[in-house]
Amino acid sequence: ANESQTLIDDLRDKAPIFEAATGVESIETERLPEPPSDSPSSSPTRGNYQILETYIDSRPTGSYGILFEVKTRPGVGTILVKSLSFITRFEGMVEYEVFTKLGSSAGQHGKFKFFDLIASGRVKGQGPNAFTRVNENDETYNSKTYTGFQSVHIPGDRASRSFYVTIKKVPDGEEQPPILFSYPINEDNEGKPVYEVVTSSPEIEIFEGDGVLEEPFPKDGDSPYYRRPRGFLGVVEYDMAPCFPLVNFTGWPCPYMKLTRSPTPKPTLKPTQNPTGQPTTPPVTEKSSILPTLIINQQESNENAGEANLGSSDAAFVTDELGMNEVPGDLLVKKIDETSSNCTCSWRTHPVSICMLFVLVSILRHL
Repeated sequence: ANESQTLIDDLRDKAPIFEAATGVESIETERLPEPPSDSPSSSPTRGNYQILETYIDSRPTGSYGILFEVKTRPGVGTILVKSLSFITRFEGMVEYEVFTKLGSSAGQHGKFKFFDLIASGRVKGQGPNAFTRVNENDETYNSKTYTGFQSVHIPGDRASRSFYVTIKKVPDGEEQPPILFSYPINEDNEGKPVYEVVTSSPEIEIFEGDGVLEEPFPKDGDSPYYRRPRGFLGVVEYDMAPCFPLVNFTGWPCPYMKLTRSPTPKPTLKPTQNPTGQPTTPPVTEKSSILPTLIINQQESNENAGEANLGSSDAAFVTDELGMNEVPGDLLVKKIDETSSNCTCSWRTHPVSICMLFVLVSILRHL
């Protein structure tokens, strides 16, 4: 106890924070709280939108374009490619095109009838140390229309799609911007159609392809205008679950996107008959604790415009729907004529209670 008190006194003298301390207590190791972990207890959830970058080769080569394949991994569902980026040594404006086809491009070099143009445009090159992203939107420049990137799917479970990315030729005398690509991963494969995986994600694999030394790419795949294998340097952006919540769906289109038939240009249903203008059943009225007000049968009229004869048997009594002691000014309300046996209506508004007495008397006289 004396040692504890001595420790407390010593702490109080050294720092004001210990002035409120009254004692020291030992705690077993098991009772100490655990420090926070340096790593999460589970892996973070991956979002649907993914970006897969290929490595930037320290000694890249390059030319007009590259033709390569992207494949989905075994057991993975269909993915949707949303955009592409490439690398060019150029830092000025470049004109590009992106073509694609489902499956392998083997034997179809230069045969545009098998390919679809999914992107074209002009964009500022970002130089050899950054990715140059294709445009998302359509544009027109010098009367030429360019196409913003159109998303394309790759079916799941080891299916593939080929991409041909190229930079257009420039006029003679101007510097030709090249697309950069890497040398073979395995040097023994130089000149052979043997393609290694450049990079991969849990959903897709990007394979080496053919470097293209001419624009547009020649039809003879064995011509000296191709170098193989060469690696695509760039970015593939994709949605890993475009058919969510069907994350393992391997087809296309997504089941709920497919139309069973074309929509009709206009509604097919028409009214069964012209409206009659009158309700088929009388309106339902509610009872009220106040005196009833009078609604005039609009078919009755007399010689005086804006007036109606309340002596007629066609007159009807209903309750005041507004719960008021005065009828709204847009209804015909009774006016008393003490010298006449009839009670007439005018556009003026008066208290109901007095008028209704004379209305009742007038009706009783006709019974």
